[in-house]
Amino acid sequence: MILLEKTATQMGAGTLAGGMFAADSKQQKEKHQQVDKAWLYNEYMELSGGFINTQLVRKIIDEAGATVDWLNENGALMKLTDAGVGGAYAHIGEPATLHGYQEGGTMALKKLLDTYKKSGGKIYFSTPAKALTYDAKGQVTGVLAEKEDGTKLTIAAKAVIIATGGFGGNAKMLKQYIGTPFTMGEISQNKGDGIQMAWKAGAAERGINVTQYFWAKFSDAEMNKIIPIVGEKWWDLTNFTRFPNLRVNLDGKRFSDETDVTLFSVHGAELHMQPQETEFVIVDSDMLEKIAQRGTVAIENQYGKWKNNPFFFMEFNEPNDTKTLIEQENTPYDYTKLLDPLVGTTQTVFKANTLESLAKNMGVNQSNLVTSATLYNNAISTGKDDEFFSNTSKLIKVSTPPYYAVKFVARNLGTLGGVRINENIQAVDENNRPIKGLYVSGADAGGMYGKAYVDFEGGTLGFAYTSGRLAGVNAGQYVKSLK
Repeated sequence: MILLEKTATQMGAGTLAGGMFAADSKQQKEKHQQVDKAWLYNEYMELSGGFINTQLVRKIIDEAGATVDWLNENGALMKLTDAGVGGAYAHIGEPATLHGYQEGGTMALKKLLDTYKKSGGKIYFSTPAKALTYDAKGQVTGVLAEKEDGTKLTIAAKAVIIATGGFGGNAKMLKQYIGTPFTMGEISQNKGDGIQMAWKAGAAERGINVTQYFWAKFSDAEMNKIIPIVGEKWWDLTNFTRFPNLRVNLDGKRFSDETDVTLFSVHGAELHMQPQETEFVIVDSDMLEKIAQRGTVAIENQYGKWKNNPFFFMEFNEPNDTKTLIEQENTPYDYTKLLDPLVGTTQTVFKANTLESLAKNMGVNQSNLVTSATLYNNAISTGKDDEFFSNTSKLIKVSTPPYYAVKFVARNLGTLGGVRINENIQAVDENNRPIKGLYVSGADAGGMYGKAYVDFEGGTLGFAYTSGRLAGVNAGQYVKSLK
C-alpha cells in the first residue's frame, strides 16, 4: 500500500473539523441514542431537493456508525456529543449525530497514519500525484507522481483511491463552476487535482457546483487591519455572528430569518446569495450594556442546559468545553472596548447615533436600512414577521443608540463534488459504468449533496471518512478478485 500526500505533513479539512456524524455507532447504541436513519435520509432529501445519489446516501448513512467504531479502534478518538454543543444552537434538541474529536483532527490523522505504517503501508509526503495510468481497456494501472526534489515516480497499482479535497483553493475552477462572486476555500492546497485526473480517466462529472458555505468571517483584507489594532481578541467579535440580530446586505436590506444564523450552512448559503457575499450585523447599545453587566447569557442562554452534563471535543484543534463556555457566557464583557478602536480605522465596524448616520457610514442606502430596522422592530413588537416568518421572541431589537454595524463576508470551507461515483465509491462514466480500479472519496466525489451541505452536525467529515473507508475495503476486494 502506498499513500501519496501533496503536503509536507498530514493536513486538510479533516484536521480542522470537529467530528463526524453517525446513526448507530457503539456509543450511540450504548447510550440508547441511535438516530433514526429515515430522519437522516430526509435531511439529505429535503436540503437537496432530490438532487442526490440516493443509493450512495443510504450506503453512507448505514456505514457511518461502523466508521466511527473503526476510527476509535485505530487511534482517532471520537466521542458522542449532544446536538448544539459546538455552537450550532439552533440544533439543540435534535438527535445527537456528532462524534467529536477528543484529541483534535491533526492528532487523529497522525494516529491513523501510525496505524497505517504499522500495517505495512508506505507514505510519501510532498509528493503529489500528477496523472493516472491506464491500459487500452480503460482500466487503471497506476499513478505518476513527483517528489519535492523533482524525482519522478511511476507507481504500478491495480486500484487507486483519489481523495484530494476538492478545488476550494483553485480560483479558476471556482469562477468556472461556482460563478462570481465566490470565496476561496479554507484549504488552499486543494486545487482539484484528483477531480481532473478522474475526468481524464473517463469518469463523469457530478456535483461540481456544490460548495460548503458555512458560517461567516472577516475578509482577509480586513483581518490585516483588525489584528494590529485588537490582537487575538478579534475572535471575540465573531460572537456577533451567533446571535439573532438584524442583518442587512450591501443594499441596506434585511434578507433572512435571523434566528437561523446558527444553522451555519443554511445561513452561509443565504450570505453567499447576497451582493458581494456580504452582511452587516446591527447591534444596539441596550444589547451591549446587558452583556457588559451579565455576559452574553443575558441575551441567550446557549450552554446552560449542559451545566450538569458537560461535553468536550476539539474543533480547529482547539478545546470546545461546555464548562469553559458556560463560564465565558456568564462573564460580563464590555464589547465597546473592542468595537470602538475599530471604528474609523477599518471597514469592519461602524458606529452612529442614528440609523441614517449609521447607513451613511456603512455606505448603504439610508432609506432601505431605516425601513428594514422599522419592519424588523415592528415584527418584534407585534409578534409577527411578515417578511421572513421568524420566531420574533428570539429577535433582538434595534432601539437604543449608539448603534454599531459589524461587517462579515461568506466563509467557504471548500467544494463538495466533482466526480460521479456509485454506492461502492467507484468512479463511473456517463453510463454509470465503473472505471475499473478507480475509487473517488470525500470532497472529490459528487452525489451526496444537492446545491449545499446538509445542516445536521458532522455531515461532511462523516462522508469523507466513511467513503474513504469503504473505498479502501472495496478496492481491496477488487484487487483480490483479479488474482
